Amino acid sequence: MAKQITQYELLISCPGDIIDEVKIIEDVVEKFNQQFSATLGISILTRHWSKSSYPQSGSKPQQIINQQFVEECDAAIAMFWTRFGTPTDQYGSGSEEEIEIMLEKGKQIFMYFCDKQVEPSKIDSKQYNKITKFREKYKAKGLFYCYTTNEEFKELINAHLTMHFLTLSKVKSLAEQHPCLLLKSVKDGEIIDYAMVEKFDFGGLKRKEDQVEEIKDLLNDIEKMKISSSSNNKEGLYSLYKDVEISEDTKKYIKYTADALGIELDSHFFDLGNLCENNFTTVAILGGRRELVGDITAKEKYQKILELEGLIRDFISWCSVEKCYRNNIEVKLLLANDGNTFDEDIDIELTIDKEIFLAHYSFEVLEEGTLAGLKEYYSLSDIFTIKATEKYMDYESSCKPLTQINSSSQPIGINFFNNKDYEEEYFDELDNIFDYDIYEVNDKILLKVHFDYIKQHSIIAFPTPIFLQNLSENIFISYKITSKHCPDVVNGEIELRVRA
Repeated sequence: MAKQITQYELLISCPGDIIDEVKIIEDVVEKFNQQFSATLGISILTRHWSKSSYPQSGSKPQQIINQQFVEECDAAIAMFWTRFGTPTDQYGSGSEEEIEIMLEKGKQIFMYFCDKQVEPSKIDSKQYNKITKFREKYKAKGLFYCYTTNEEFKELINAHLTMHFLTLSKVKSLAEQHPCLLLKSVKDGEIIDYAMVEKFDFGGLKRKEDQVEEIKDLLNDIEKMKISSSSNNKEGLYSLYKDVEISEDTKKYIKYTADALGIELDSHFFDLGNLCENNFTTVAILGGRRELVGDITAKEKYQKILELEGLIRDFISWCSVEKCYRNNIEVKLLLANDGNTFDEDIDIELTIDKEIFLAHYSFEVLEEGTLAGLKEYYSLSDIFTIKATEKYMDYESSCKPLTQINSSSQPIGINFFNNKDYEEEYFDELDNIFDYDIYEVNDKILLKVHFDYIKQHSIIAFPTPIFLQNLSENIFISYKITSKHCPDVVNGEIELRVRA
């Protein structure tokens, strides 16, 4: 299978008296490639005048070598011993010119001076003096190393090449890994790049129409249940039991609802036959457990009547909810990370015209008693939060868990000092649900929201829909995203489309 390899070109620059070191470099590079080419996808290709240059006319020799490969190299190794090399038009030697070209381009230079022993008769004093001056020139810059044996040189080259090119590989890898944050929206369960303005969907919970059908079905089921009216002979143990009765309040709720739905109840609708329950003293003996005695159908009918009462009470509360919020319009926004790594501490700022923004603290107040009348699964949080689907997660998925602090000895669930009125409690609950910071700046609203964390290739919903008003045409709203792992601020726009 073909693999993508990043290849770096390494220039070997040295005068003619350097021979062993060139072979050592080639051996080290070959070993490096064998070790890291397959595992990390990087390799080194050496360049030297003896093997990389080719005949070419029109320019001077050093210029030809520079054009053919020197200027394209990513790093260079320069070595000097007794000879400095042949001068060029601008520099004391070809090696010096190659070094200066690499430095001007900001490339890495590995420079080494050989301190091996050499017979004095073989030293050219002019050449050696040039090396000494050159060495002093770069001494203050800390650009070179010295060695006295081939083994020492091999160790230096192996360490320096490995550190340098593996660091380059790591930097390249990190540069290629980055989050990519942007805003999206959802329409009919599908992710879209614009925001469709819709009627408030009450969190996708059942509407009045659905609840009415449930109530009708249950009324009809109960109506069909016929119970024997024979009396129960309460002798012996059964003398401790009393007849089960439907409360007058429950009968009132059910009769009123049936009349409103145009359903005429049978005169025996509430008959439970000989159904009995243990009285107070027996309850105490049985540890508080309520016990029903009687016909199986009567027991079932009784439970259905209680269920019906619960449905009706929920329905009454839900009617209040729909009446309060039925005219609201919403957009559901999502934060998407299309990048290949996670991100943290994400802050999003939306800029919205004040005249079209409807803040939660401007909502109508629910009729008093509505919140208490809703079941737990019909809380305000269930109504307003954007729930997760198979395509995106809910907002809480981005939130780091809060540290649990229990500094109070007061029993949980009891607040002896809660004297807030209903309206204040209502808006306090909305504040907890609408996890936004909202600021008015001239004719604009700045709406800010924070996400603790988002994985790569994932989408997370905002805490709640954004509610709008007085919007009759498509417009764009701008947004700004800052985060821990994105060096740049992400500025963008998302279109609000009004459904025709």
